[in-house]
Amino acid sequence: MALSFAVAAYSSPIMCKPTNVNNHSHLQDLSYIRRAAQISDKSAGYTSPHPNFGCVIATQSGDVAGEGYLYAQGTKPAEVLAVEAAGERSRGATAYVNMEPGDCHGDHTAVSALVQAGITRAVIGMRHPLQHLRGNAIRALRSQGLQVDVLGEDMQSKLVEEARKACLLVNLPLIYRAASRVPFSVLKYAMTLDGKIAASSGHATWISSKLSRNRVFELRGRSDAVIVGGNTVRRDNPRLTARHGGGHMPIRIVLSQTLDLPEEANLWDLSDVSTVVVTQRGARRSFQKFLASKGVEVVEFDILNPRDVMEYFHDRGYLSILWECGGTLAASAISSGVLHKVFAFVAPKIIGGKNAPSPVGELGMVEMSQALDLIDVFFEQIGPDMLISGFLQPIPDLTPTIPSEDETFAIDPTVTRFESSIVFFYKTWDPYGAFSNFSPHPIQMPDEDGDYATWLSVEHYYQANKFIGVSNPLEQDCIEKIKSAKVQKKLLEWEG
Repeated sequence: MALSFAVAAYSSPIMCKPTNVNNHSHLQDLSYIRRAAQISDKSAGYTSPHPNFGCVIATQSGDVAGEGYLYAQGTKPAEVLAVEAAGERSRGATAYVNMEPGDCHGDHTAVSALVQAGITRAVIGMRHPLQHLRGNAIRALRSQGLQVDVLGEDMQSKLVEEARKACLLVNLPLIYRAASRVPFSVLKYAMTLDGKIAASSGHATWISSKLSRNRVFELRGRSDAVIVGGNTVRRDNPRLTARHGGGHMPIRIVLSQTLDLPEEANLWDLSDVSTVVVTQRGARRSFQKFLASKGVEVVEFDILNPRDVMEYFHDRGYLSILWECGGTLAASAISSGVLHKVFAFVAPKIIGGKNAPSPVGELGMVEMSQALDLIDVFFEQIGPDMLISGFLQPIPDLTPTIPSEDETFAIDPTVTRFESSIVFFYKTWDPYGAFSNFSPHPIQMPDEDGDYATWLSVEHYYQANKFIGVSNPLEQDCIEKIKSAKVQKKLLEWEG
């Protein structure tokens, strides 16, 4: 099935009413989940670094009572807006959300709104991709008596998988960032029919049509930042704004190893949006001071490579980055494994030229069998141009694999496999963070009475479980001290 970057590529939802109002129509569920994903996409670019949330509330008769989406950071949750729109019709209704509610600051407003409104069932497109939030809202809703169905878990079919993919697509930046520890990165370029991004002279204005350029502005408006290399700054003097596409203004990033950049450039004008220049340590100190005088931020790396740069901007909280660079930097980014999707605008033009630049430079491949295949390819005609988009890497599977007791014993031989009171954990880092003993996120685990207690980290819980079953008056005191320990380093004192 063809998929695009935006959920808008899907056809409009088919609204089907059930023949029996007491039974939930399978097609109706999927239709409303698609609708929740569709409206959540309206806020792309505004909600970063939070997910795009959409919520649709449907009555038992199958009518839409209300809907809403998270407009931007700090605004009302989608679920609250949908409940407010539905009013009293929320009672006994079903809520459809593209993603499990969850806020990194522990805000439970979304869940509370559904419960207090009298919602009796919730259909969730996907669990939250951040492991420390994954499943929390689902458990909370079920504990309040709501029936909760999760696509791919409680509901399974080919149509369910397609609807679930719509939910994945609308939050790709967060999913990729959570799985790969780098921002979701898209390579965009415009080329002629014979594969040139400029003439031999370097002239490139304009390859694609105005309609295609407007689509680029929209892509920028969905991104946290836009990256170019030094060649693009010298040759094109771009502004890199989202001036015709709406959305917010992304940060502009320039990667230049030598800082061989002009003093007069549109990117040094910070009246609308800021610019970050990334370079190699020690490059043109005098020019760095010049940039600083303009207000441009300069970041130095010992060795400048795309992987380190992306990890750095991941740590700064960036979710989505659009690469509008030339072929040399594009090849380096592809080789570093930091590019996830490609948008290629192909214009029906031929310019020729042996030395005319191409969109991707040397990758070291010598046989066609080594070529990188795009997956989930989507074709769209935009005016006279053809837009071809596809993924260089598959959408990550965020479902963690819990190790067996034998595997855990191989990692930590001190764990006795036959003691049922022992709780098994990784003692090494894993891509999801939740099963790392030193994950900084709190967890909730049931105690001996079946009540959930909050622990500051997995390591706190792991160390405290060493005292379970020990008949000693100091046992409870030790457990309480571990539970209240603020610094994980202190927990090492309990080892052994």
